[in-house]
Amino acid sequence: MVAERYRILYTRLEQLSLKNSYKTIAITSAIKGEGKTTTAINLAYLMATEFGKKVLLMENDLRCPAISSGYLNMGRLNGLIDVINGDADLRSAINRLDDTNLYFLPARASAKNSSVLLDSQSMRSVLDNVKAHFDYIIIDAPPILPLVDMNILSRMVDGLLLVVRAGSTPKDLVKKAVGALPLKNLVGVVLNGADDVHMKKYYY
Repeated sequence: MVAERYRILYTRLEQLSLKNSYKTIAITSAIKGEGKTTTAINLAYLMATEFGKKVLLMENDLRCPAISSGYLNMGRLNGLIDVINGDADLRSAINRLDDTNLYFLPARASAKNSSVLLDSQSMRSVLDNVKAHFDYIIIDAPPILPLVDMNILSRMVDGLLLVVRAGSTPKDLVKKAVGALPLKNLVGVVLNGADDVHMKKYYY
């Protein structure tokens, strides 16, 4: 059931891409703990392994890099922060995951100056570079509230997916988060942890 929902999500993104180019997809949430990181990992993995797309999973939640610190702990690697700071080249920071079409660009470590890093010309250059070499770039983005980080990143990507935890995220926060995003880039809302009851009852 869960895998099928990701297949539907992928199919919708493909349909949208027929009209507009959606190569860089940032997956965010109103606040932390909504499941954005899990959604990013699962969507990227399915795209690469089931649909044969060359996918880069990019860790841009620089204040709380949950993928490289927990989900895909690959030891001490060069990462996005090193690339932005000029301490490593981009190729050395991108890691292929086993024998798949899925690649991973970790943040490498948390950064207190995340907004400065994200708003840099180096960050824009990284995105321009990877767009030329991958079918999709799935970005584990920062939460929208209360930081400025996502506001910066939202203007650099082609599309935004907002993850909302069913029965948990306060509706006023969802409205506030949506209002903080450029609506032209918002391609959809992912209702995480939803059953049929939530699907019928959850409105905002």
